[in-house]
Amino acid sequence: MLKLEKLNSETFEDIVESAVKEIARHDTSWNNLQAADPGMTLVDLLAWLKAMQHQYMSVIFPESKRRFLELLGMEPRPVQCARTLVEVSRAETDLRIPEESKWRAGELVFENRTPAAALASRLKSVVFRSGERAEQVEAGQLGQGRLFPVFPGLGAEPVREPREEMRLFFTDPIPSGWVFSLYVSLQEDSRRTPVREGDDFVPLARLSWEVYTRDGWKEAEVVRDDTHGFLFSGLLSLRYEGEMAPLEDQGFAVRVRLLQDGYDLPPQVRDIRFNVVEVFQQDTLVRQDVFQGPAVMESHLGLFGRHRVFVKGEEGWQETGFSLEEQDGKQVILPQRESGGETMVISYGLDEPQGVTLGSGTGFSHQRLEFPLVKKGILDLNLLIGRGRGEKTTFTQWEKREDFYSSGPRDRHFVMDAEEGILRFGDHVQGVTPPKGEGNILLGQCRVSRGKEGNIKAGQIRKLDALSPALAALTVRQMLPASGGEDGEKLEETLARAEEALRSGERAVTAADYQALLRKIPGLIVENSRVLTGFAGPEDRRITLVVQGAGRAREQALPSYEENIRRVMDRHRLLTTQIHVVWPRRVELVVRGRLAAAPYGQDAPGQVRRRIEQFVRDLNQNFGSVFSFGELYCAVDLLDCVERIESLSVEPVGEYIQKTTADDILAPPNSIYHITRFELSFTGSL
Repeated sequence: MLKLEKLNSETFEDIVESAVKEIARHDTSWNNLQAADPGMTLVDLLAWLKAMQHQYMSVIFPESKRRFLELLGMEPRPVQCARTLVEVSRAETDLRIPEESKWRAGELVFENRTPAAALASRLKSVVFRSGERAEQVEAGQLGQGRLFPVFPGLGAEPVREPREEMRLFFTDPIPSGWVFSLYVSLQEDSRRTPVREGDDFVPLARLSWEVYTRDGWKEAEVVRDDTHGFLFSGLLSLRYEGEMAPLEDQGFAVRVRLLQDGYDLPPQVRDIRFNVVEVFQQDTLVRQDVFQGPAVMESHLGLFGRHRVFVKGEEGWQETGFSLEEQDGKQVILPQRESGGETMVISYGLDEPQGVTLGSGTGFSHQRLEFPLVKKGILDLNLLIGRGRGEKTTFTQWEKREDFYSSGPRDRHFVMDAEEGILRFGDHVQGVTPPKGEGNILLGQCRVSRGKEGNIKAGQIRKLDALSPALAALTVRQMLPASGGEDGEKLEETLARAEEALRSGERAVTAADYQALLRKIPGLIVENSRVLTGFAGPEDRRITLVVQGAGRAREQALPSYEENIRRVMDRHRLLTTQIHVVWPRRVELVVRGRLAAAPYGQDAPGQVRRRIEQFVRDLNQNFGSVFSFGELYCAVDLLDCVERIESLSVEPVGEYIQKTTADDILAPPNSIYHITRFELSFTGSL
């Protein structure tokens, strides 16, 4: 990355001092260099002019920096909401929890971003099955520190035709069409790379979730799976259509079957919780919904708040009166004025004294409007600004921008100034000015978050703030600490992040690039790797990646591993580069020897075995290393418990292996060594 020269590296005093030295070099007759001399006044003036020019030449204004970041596909990160999970219980009937319901942790407000459910049913027991063998665990035994294999029949090798499944039994049927959620706590491996939202990840195993109904087992829809097939602890949401029926008098059953086994480490479960809701630290103050058909209210503000209703006209939105009706158990808003097909509903809280009215347009350029909420961390904000009077007022949507740098004279843009707590509007050159009117600037949508303040400990959320008595009576327990909350990123922080991204790069060119990418592949554990060229011979132009995973993927190819590696490498490799993925090949070793133990040596056989095993482990850090017999001989001979070595040999077993006259072993570049047998005898004191 090119370093920009700093043009204003000299201070005013430095420039004057340099000029005075030049005077002495060019004209010795000018000997009065005091400040009272008229010539020095000119020197000071020119030095000041040079300092100002360099200062302006070195300044890059924030608007320009944002444009440069846009060219790199980067922008300052907005405030990030903390998130956590809450468990609800003691529901007497099946209840729906509206979207954006308020969960209280003192003064902090959390909301669920999607509709949730609090079901009367409870988890009764879990059965882990492998063929005809089954282990039943009561719900109360979960979460007590014991680990249970999700699929108990899995061994060291992948199962070709798996018969493993896990069954969950509930006390009551789960309503058809409802989304119900489970939290699955697993034994996680910290080496596994997390799967982020948007990652192109292929699950290691293929699973099928099913619900037992009157028509037998019926496949359920997986709405959400944060476990990614039992790799991580997380939320799992399901939905089915039908009518549940009891199974063998054990309860109402949901099961997951293993259809294709591709696990590196067979999953183990700690705990399973039912009726779990994900909540985010945010507070929706004003919500905007646009409907093509009936305006059905399903959010918290839509059901329990106040409303202003608009219908779409030729030039924008016009406000109208409305009525509320209940249709099929749902609350529907009916506008009094005929709409052209679209209805917009602005919902806000009952405790908002000014409603959604933010202020009045002045018609003058550069209007500034006080809005203190800007300082609290805005997640989402847009405005409706009206033109005209009375019933003829037409409202249009205005968009939030970081600045007016790219705004034209007709663009309806506004800028938030978080430091001053104001909203700024344009000047008809860069951004249009709000027209003059009374109360014609409205909040269209507004959500706020406190960023880092939302990262609270577990157990702080204890209440669902609902106007429905049934929802308010629920018992709420925050299961995990809230995490992920971050304050909005400042421009300088974004520039530093961009510089780091440019320095690290995302192209796979060098061996170090490939190895860095392998360590970041979502959902995998890559313990070791090597990058090779000419693996199959001098004519082989491919890049060969030797990959060693964890568990079952240490020395054997798993199709899911290879597919995930290829997907990541295809996005980062050069266009003309072909990728070849191989796994380590084992070279089996038989170690034979006769050694004399030193007097008073402690456990000589054990120490020798451990030293040789450590030597092989160190050697396997680099695939295909030369097995130096001389180094092994010295390592054993230097042990205090060994008086002398009478004989020592290492015999390799495998293909394409050579042994030199010095008894060194040469193996293929993707080889790892494995000791299969020791044949050691000792004389002397043991």
